Amino acid sequence: MRVSKTRTLPALFVVGALALTGCASTATGASDADPAATGSAACPDVLRFSDTGVEGLETLVVEFENFRLAFEEATGKDIEFYPISSRTAASTALEFDEIDLLLTGPAEYVVLKQEADALPVVGITRPGYRSIIVTRSESDIDELSDLENKTVITKEVGSTSGHLGPLEMLADAGLVAGETVDVVPLGATRIEAFGAGEGDALGTGLSDFEEIEAELGEGSIKVVAEGPDLPNDLFVARSALGENCADWLQQTLTDNQQVLLDAITSTGESDKYLESEFLVAEDADYDPTRSAFVAAGYEDFAQLPE
Repeated sequence: MRVSKTRTLPALFVVGALALTGCASTATGASDADPAATGSAACPDVLRFSDTGVEGLETLVVEFENFRLAFEEATGKDIEFYPISSRTAASTALEFDEIDLLLTGPAEYVVLKQEADALPVVGITRPGYRSIIVTRSESDIDELSDLENKTVITKEVGSTSGHLGPLEMLADAGLVAGETVDVVPLGATRIEAFGAGEGDALGTGLSDFEEIEAELGEGSIKVVAEGPDLPNDLFVARSALGENCADWLQQTLTDNQQVLLDAITSTGESDKYLESEFLVAEDADYDPTRSAFVAAGYEDFAQLPE
């Protein structure tokens, strides 16, 4: 399925006057030996883009039209949207060369790497992107070891910060999910359930702390433990593009990162990237996520529920 780029919405982000460096590869007289020209030539003239966290073309346009325009200016390529409905659909699209560049999260990347050999290109930092485990302020649980034979509520299965991260924290403390500690993924109802007295602790993302306090009352919770920074969200490319094209995309993204990040955040739909930066992504950066998968009981990463 190929969906043409959409220009039905007015662009909210002006890119024409921006000084973008990625177009240097298309300049007249660029030498065949110029790495930028070589990398650009290795990529197709049309690059198809999507985001695993966005379902449907309309939403993709709302959230990423400004980025699409800015990335067209940076690359000199035509950028087209390719909407996907699930992680499985993303994997299939990458495997069968139906999509070229995909923005995804750490958990999704681990699956996409295993199933479609996705190439990591550029990571997007997220300050404060880490997991926490909290309990009620009056609880006698003060450290992770106190959770032995207790129940921990988490976000939905597969959430990097709210499920996999807390499980890795428990594993690092010597606790085994399903054996020495019960783990109950509840997704959107987790805070309400915890507030109603269910579970002994709540595993979630650090960014949720204020929401939990707002719902349960200021001073009602305390942090038992805070995990390390989690791996970055990242852009991945289909493996068939090859290393030259992937390297050029990496260079183009990093060279133009401020313009592109401003375009992503200009709609107000991706505020999590307001203080972000692009960094070169390496597969080994996501080994902690793989360890978290194993701690969650998913040694075959593709078994993770959608």
